[in-house]
Amino acid sequence: MTSWTALREGFDAFTRRLPLLMGAWLVILACQQVIDLLIPDSMMLVESVISMIVLAPLYAGQHLLALKVVRREPVVFKELFTGLSNLGPIVLAYLLVGLLTLLGFVAFIIPGIIVALMYSFVLIRFLDPDERTRAVKISEAMSESTRITRGYRGTIFGIGVLLAIPYMVLIILLWISTYDPSIPTWVIEAVAILSGALFLGPVQATSFMVVYDHAVNHPRE
Repeated sequence: MTSWTALREGFDAFTRRLPLLMGAWLVILACQQVIDLLIPDSMMLVESVISMIVLAPLYAGQHLLALKVVRREPVVFKELFTGLSNLGPIVLAYLLVGLLTLLGFVAFIIPGIIVALMYSFVLIRFLDPDERTRAVKISEAMSESTRITRGYRGTIFGIGVLLAIPYMVLIILLWISTYDPSIPTWVIEAVAILSGALFLGPVQATSFMVVYDHAVNHPRE
C-alpha cells in the first residue's frame, strides 16, 4: 500500500461520512480552544496536563470513528467519547509516547520521527472493536503498535508529507504576496482553509486508519 493510495482511500472515507467526522474534529478543536482560553500561558505545565487528560481519549475516539467508517461498519457520534471509559491507560500511553518522541527529537530528529511512526496506532489499540473484549495494557498497546507498523512506517510518513504540501504552498504564497501584492486574497484564503487543521485533521485520521486496517489484515515481518 502506497501513501497516495492510503490518502485517497482516507479522503473517500472522510467524504462518505463528512458530517460525522468533521463534527468529531470540531469537538476536539473546541475543547482545545476552551483549554487555551481558560488557562493562562504562565501555567503551561497545567495546560499540558489538562490537555492530555481531555484530548487523549478524544483522539482515541476519533480514530475509532475513522476506523469504523473505513471498515464501513455502523458508527454513531457518541462513540467519540468511548475512550473516557479507559481514561487512565489511554492518557498514560499518550504521555509516554509523547515523552519518548520528544526525547527522540532532542537526541536527534530522525529517532523522534521513528518513535512517532512506531507508536502511530497506540491509541486505537485500546478501542479497536476486536480488542475491546479484554483489557489492553499500555505495554501491550505499544508493542502491538510497533508490530503492526512494521513495514508500513514509510507509508505513514508519506501520508504526513503529502498532507504537509498545502502548508508549504501556503507559506510560499504568503512569502510571494509580500513582494507581489497582485496575488488575489481569495487564493491565499482558499489555500489556508484547505491546509488548515479543520480539513486535514479528519483526513489524516481516516488515512491512518486505512493503513491500520490494511496492516492488521496484512502484517509484515
